[in-house]
Formats: sequence, structure tokens, C-alpha cells
Amino acid sequence: MQTALLKQYLEECRTLVLDEIHAIVPDNRYRPILYDLVLDYPLRMGKAFRPALCMATCRALGGRLEDVLPTAAVLELYHNAFLVHDDIEDRSLIRRGKPTLHLDYGVPIAINVGDSIFALCLEPLLDNTRILGLGKALTILQIIATMARESVEGQAMELDWIRHARWDLRDRDYCLMCYKKSCWYTFIAPTQIGGVISGATPRQLALLRKYAIYIGLAFQIQDDLLNLEADEAKYGKEIGGDLWEGKHTLITLHMMRQAAPKEVQRARGILAKDRAEKTEAEVSYLFDLVRRYDSLAYARGVAHRLALKAEQQIHRAREWMPDSVHRDFLSGMVAHVITRER
Repeated sequence: MQTALLKQYLEECRTLVLDEIHAIVPDNRYRPILYDLVLDYPLRMGKAFRPALCMATCRALGGRLEDVLPTAAVLELYHNAFLVHDDIEDRSLIRRGKPTLHLDYGVPIAINVGDSIFALCLEPLLDNTRILGLGKALTILQIIATMARESVEGQAMELDWIRHARWDLRDRDYCLMCYKKSCWYTFIAPTQIGGVISGATPRQLALLRKYAIYIGLAFQIQDDLLNLEADEAKYGKEIGGDLWEGKHTLITLHMMRQAAPKEVQRARGILAKDRAEKTEAEVSYLFDLVRRYDSLAYARGVAHRLALKAEQQIHRAREWMPDSVHRDFLSGMVAHVITRER
């Protein structure tokens, strides 16, 4: 799928999902102090990858839009709730080109907004018993429950690495963390739910899962690359934020393996510091090491190899997935995740 058509597909899905989210969010006397803030992140210019993948998978397999749309909206709500809490945990300053919610309103209010978004997800999922029947509704609830658990476990891994300044990590450790924290709620859950709603077979769901894992890992590595080399105006987040926050990315892990012992010692000291204690000069030093040891190129190569594996999986799906714009979107996403600018 051409880039312009893929973006158009994403925009159409985003419009549908935002309409659904507006229907889910209560319009009552608490609107000014809570629900307007609930809508803050969703109404910023997000990409709507997760609901689009869910809808595309369902419709590519013959499912109906009206059956998948409520759950697709729930996935977008979960994503935004995770972002609100993630921004607090990472002490991020910018989200989608604007100040983060906790920066504008304070940490207590932001935490409550994130909690309320999670609460709003329950009713549409329960309503699936009426829309889809008890069997599919319970299966979707199980996928959501697994997604939530995997996501917080992955986040716990990353936070523990930062807390204990762990740099004795391998690429497989990073991939496991990303599989749990990012792949599950960005790609695995959306495609599995779309498949379940459409009536996919266990064999089809297994292939979709492989596709989701490979593309999900490539997506996260590309996100790490963008954090260090994107155009900030297009990216919508702070450039270099991962270094300021001391995050363990494939890029920094490679750099730490390649650097000289004295460089590693200094880099560890900088990365272990609290964000507020780091200086511009120290973060620039980390940038220089990343460039000197070609760590960006290394990570880019890994992302491309993973994307190729994802492409092979979706190509195999052509046996049972008829030609459609929805299948083209799933296929086009493979190239998009490693060429995107935000």
C-alpha cells in the first residue's frame, strides 16, 4: 500500500474511533474536571495504529465494522491511559507536540485521568456479550487481561533496569521487555482481537501472532531510533528523551558493548543520574558515543530483519486472506513502521 493510501486508511480509522470514544466518555457534571482531560490525549494528533490494526484484521477476514469498532476504541483508550502513566514514570515533557498532562495539571490529576480511562474501558467490553455473544466477548476479555498484565510486567522490567543501573543485558533481554511492554498492546492484542471477532481459526490466529511479534519489535526499535534522530516537529516528542531518562534501548545496549572501558564507566555514571541532574554536555557525550560506534545503524539493521520476517508472515496469510484494502493495510504497515517519521 502506498504511503498516502496508508495514511488515509489510518485517518479514516482514527475518525471512526474518535466518534466511538466520544460516545463512551460521559457528558455529565464531571466533564470539566475529569472527562475533558480524558479526551486530551486522544484528541491530539495520534496515529491510531492499534484500532486500525484491529479493524483491518477483522475486516480483512470478512468481519463487520460495527462488530469491531467498540473494542477498537477500547484499545485506543488503553493506549492513552498507558501514555498518561508512562509520561509520569518517565518524567516526559512532551507528548504529541504538546506538554504532557502531568506537566500541565500536576501528577495527582494526571494519575486520576489515567485511572478513569481504564475504568471507562470496562463497559464496552462487557457490552460485547450483546454484540458478539458470550464466547467471543469472554475471549476478548481474556486477551485484554493478558495484554494489561504483559504491559505492566514489561514496564516493571524497564523501570527495574533503570533503578539498578543494569547494563549487563543482551539483545534478547531487550526484545523480551519490548515483547511484553510494547508488542502485546500495540500489535498482538489488536490483531488477535480482530481475528477473534471475524471468526479466525487457531491456525490463522497463530500466524497473525507471529506477524504481530515481528512487526511489534521492529516498531519499537524504530521508535528508539526516532527518539535520537527524528525531526522534533514531526516526531511530536522530545528528541533524546531516552538518554535523559536513562532508558535501556537496543541502541544504548550496543553502544555500551562496543565502547572502551573508560567510556563505559563515564556513560554508566551519566545514565544512572536522575534526569534533573544530567547536563546538556553529558547527554551530548552519550549522543557522540552512539554515533561513534554506529549503534544507530546496528539497531536499524535489526529492525529491518524483523520487518522482513513480519512481511513473510503476512505474505503467507494470502492463502486465506482475500485481496482487499484491509489486507493491503496490514502488509503496508510492515514498511511503514521502519520508515515512519513519528
